[in-house]
Amino acid sequence: MDEVQTTWAIAGSAALFGLCLWRERQPHVIGKPRLFPYIPVMLVLVIVLFGLLAHAVTLLTGKPLTPRGLGG
Repeated sequence: MDEVQTTWAIAGSAALFGLCLWRERQPHVIGKPRLFPYIPVMLVLVIVLFGLLAHAVTLLTGKPLTPRGLGG
């Protein structure tokens, strides 16, 4: 992916996250379950956004991000 595609993917993922957040904050009708699981979708979108942001940093700097985990 190049910079433009990465930017569009970040914008789309952020927009979907905002839509899910808005729908999750709607008042809940007791006795009527929601048919779409907004919170798990938001969790997946956060993971996707972190990956896309790391990819954008790699594209802008020219160096891949290295993991800095607990191992050593």
